[in-house]
Amino acid sequence: MSIEDAYQLGDLLVDQYKIKQGQPYLKYAADKGNAKAALAYSRSLSTNVMVLGPQEHEYAVKAAKLGNEDAMLTLSLNKNIFGDREEFRIELLKISKEKAEQSNADAMRKLSLLYLDTSDELDWLRKSAEYGNAKAQYELGRTYEVGEGWFFIPGNREKEVKRLYKASAEQGNFRGMEGYASILFKEGNKKEAFDIWTKMANTGDAFSTIYLAGQYLHTIPEISYPEKDEVLGAAYSKIYLDSMGTDKEHDLYDIYKEQYLEAMSHLSDAQKKQVNDFAKEFLSKHTVRVLR
Repeated sequence: MSIEDAYQLGDLLVDQYKIKQGQPYLKYAADKGNAKAALAYSRSLSTNVMVLGPQEHEYAVKAAKLGNEDAMLTLSLNKNIFGDREEFRIELLKISKEKAEQSNADAMRKLSLLYLDTSDELDWLRKSAEYGNAKAQYELGRTYEVGEGWFFIPGNREKEVKRLYKASAEQGNFRGMEGYASILFKEGNKKEAFDIWTKMANTGDAFSTIYLAGQYLHTIPEISYPEKDEVLGAAYSKIYLDSMGTDKEHDLYDIYKEQYLEAMSHLSDAQKKQVNDFAKEFLSKHTVRVLR
């Protein structure tokens, strides 16, 4: 297996919550000098979102020294308690400022994160969003949604949140799509919102797949759209269950499995075949994983 293939397989397995299976592939590729694998391996080791662990730090450093700017960013944040935070922050600031001067929107977003909790944070995030960075558009929309920023005219905050989520969604950013769909749903545009969730699921996003399952199964009593369809609900549940592991979100996996078994118990043999055929056809065309 090539180094790149090992990275790709390990990354997929980790994104399918088969973390213990995926880690050896990532470590192998990382130790052979693959920067993305080193960062992915580092992230797979995380047990505390507030603080980097020793090996998590070791492989983030390896990725950073191989030139990975996302690893540099990780090491520049307060969760790096190993004494080299400022070293990486200074390096990434220099790189990001140079790129930002060339209108690089991703560099602008990194600068917003490097200036967390300062007056410059929101300014750089706005610039990144203005220059079309989909992540920044979502993050800025979310920032406004929770009350940050000044809006003097009533209703302008909500309009700007919707505009930013829509802009992010149109670029295929999943968090933007979620935010925009949620707004549409609240506004009563339930079909349009559901179409977005379906599009996300049909891209292979695990969260969207199990979301569709719950909507079709009416797992929450308040669900009124779409109409209950236990065949489709069971099919999307099966797609998730057949794809995802249990190294993370184990309790939720068990809940989804119970809901699937409950739905299947109500179906005829012909309907169960429909479930299995739908899931098989879907998985022949899509790889389900947690997409970001």
